Amino acid sequence: MNEFLPPSLIERVERLALGIEPQDALRAMRVAQPIEIALDGVPAPTSRALRLAPSWDRFFGFPDPLGGLARIPRHNSCRHAFLFKPGVKSPVVIRLFDRQRRFAPRRISYPIPAGIHSPAPPLRIRMPALFPGAAYDLSNTATGMRGRVTWRQSVNNEEPVRWARVEARVGGNVVGRAHGDDRGEFLLLLDTSAVGLQDLSADLTVQVTVFGPPAPVPVSAGDPLADLPIEVLLADPDDVSPGGKLPPAYASTALSSRPVTFRLGVLLTGQDKFFFNP
Repeated sequence: MNEFLPPSLIERVERLALGIEPQDALRAMRVAQPIEIALDGVPAPTSRALRLAPSWDRFFGFPDPLGGLARIPRHNSCRHAFLFKPGVKSPVVIRLFDRQRRFAPRRISYPIPAGIHSPAPPLRIRMPALFPGAAYDLSNTATGMRGRVTWRQSVNNEEPVRWARVEARVGGNVVGRAHGDDRGEFLLLLDTSAVGLQDLSADLTVQVTVFGPPAPVPVSAGDPLADLPIEVLLADPDDVSPGGKLPPAYASTALSSRPVTFRLGVLLTGQDKFFFNP
């Protein structure tokens, strides 16, 4: 039975269950470069990987983080559309992944709104923020730092803190955030507002704090993202998509927070590591 057209016509209605518009957390705008979004699960190997864009991970034979997982199609508008189908259950957990490492990956659980057939459908558009990864496109005058965090201070037995979160503060005000990757590396870029919180000079002292889980999480041999925390949105307002909320049990330690002197217009490298001691 048709809903909108006369019975003499064939009708096909597609309804949006979840619309995803990935945002560049630094630029506060839509991510223009193609990324992949898939329904969460165990990424079984598939021959489809042979047709994917080249990446260093694939070159060295590392397992595919998405494998045969069902993809949420991307449109030319840079938005991804997950269409409603009978049997779709709420919530839906998704993986956001960039093979080129321009952005750090995320796993987010979103509720599918009830009343999908209502004349005035409820909110079903989400704009998850993606934070700069190791290969993020940078300006030559960016102010920030490349950092690394490990579980132990000894260089002989160090282990990267995977999926760390980083905050930069001046006088209690957040002036920058970063999401770490699977190698314990992060790219922290300061907001332009950071300059106005201190006297104007070439140097800027910022308290950088790294947050992580209470202990190392075992890494699955076949799923590189299995230990990536799932961030759960229970209901609106959406405080998960912006990426500033820490995953459950994440905290800092005595050696994972220290003041760092930034130089305006310079990206710091070769900095001392941050440490977690479980």
